[in-house]
Amino acid sequence: MIVAQLPSVWREMAETHRLFPKAFPEHMGTKIKDVEDPLRLVLHHAGTGASLKVTTAAAAAAGIVDISHVALHKWMVKIGPYLADLCGHMAYDNAVFSADRWAGYEVMAVDASALSCPGAKGTTARVHYAVRLVDLHPVEIQVTDYTGGETYRRFEAVLEQLWMGDRGYANPPGVAFIDDSGAAVLVRHNYGSLPLYNGAGDPFDVRAKLAGLKRPGAMREWKVWVHPQNHEPIGGRLCAVLLPKDKAKEAQERVRREHGQSTTSAQLEAAKYVVVFTTVPASRLDTAKILELYRVRWQVELFIKRDKSIGGLDELPNFKPETIYSWICAKTLLLLISRRIVSSKVSIPPSAGRKRKPTHLSLCA
Repeated sequence: MIVAQLPSVWREMAETHRLFPKAFPEHMGTKIKDVEDPLRLVLHHAGTGASLKVTTAAAAAAGIVDISHVALHKWMVKIGPYLADLCGHMAYDNAVFSADRWAGYEVMAVDASALSCPGAKGTTARVHYAVRLVDLHPVEIQVTDYTGGETYRRFEAVLEQLWMGDRGYANPPGVAFIDDSGAAVLVRHNYGSLPLYNGAGDPFDVRAKLAGLKRPGAMREWKVWVHPQNHEPIGGRLCAVLLPKDKAKEAQERVRREHGQSTTSAQLEAAKYVVVFTTVPASRLDTAKILELYRVRWQVELFIKRDKSIGGLDELPNFKPETIYSWICAKTLLLLISRRIVSSKVSIPPSAGRKRKPTHLSLCA
């Protein structure tokens, strides 16, 4: 069942990644001559949480292959890029049916999740997701170390896509990247990282404009420009709504919990509003539609929470970067397989997934 969900070229991909030569000389006497054996062991190790010793003992008892846990660890070190490539093929392969659109846009939501090893004081790795909202399918996933920040530039945007992100993605280089790709952007405004300007090139005073919203639920929009470095100004709209009093109070409490005693009055005032920047023309999506659509972005956060709470993606086993990468890729592959098995697009043996152009899942600096 698992093999049936993999790309049809999964064995050939192992040769491409130089995990195996096309033919083993007889004198090598190797115990593993097919990528299926280490793949089964790695997926078992990541999927069940079993140690390397328990995994190899179970494989030997089942008559699959008899190797040491040290040998399996060596496979964990080198198999990561292959698993990442499998995930890329799987992500693209499920994108086969047409999606409902918002004014013709294919809506994508991006976010990242921080993972930590047992005993670690900070972030060990990050997983970056790009999820197509119409069917909640991940079309791109990247794994980075702790230095990997949130940016649109990790992903591949194309025409007629609309990319949504939270404040972490609100910066001029990211907006320019999406705009240069021919796609549109919808991002929560960040006062510090996304300065805005009026048509004359003067700074746009966002807080002064928001002060004019007096009635809860009142919406406004303003024409603004982003000035990326060494790039032509990019025109867009700043859309805002004043939250109801109870929602505003909840938002302010979240700010206090996040910033503690360093919370400022300006931060508390800003929490009363939802403010987003978009390059979508008003003729395609008006202010109300833009703000309604941004509310759907929460689905990508729920998606990540399910991967962590149900899939165990945040249960990193050790401190070695190269094996952490392979473990995360194996977990991600299992989650993609499980979603496919429970969907209407399931492949039943002996059929197999079709060959598709892959997206990318990679380890980035």
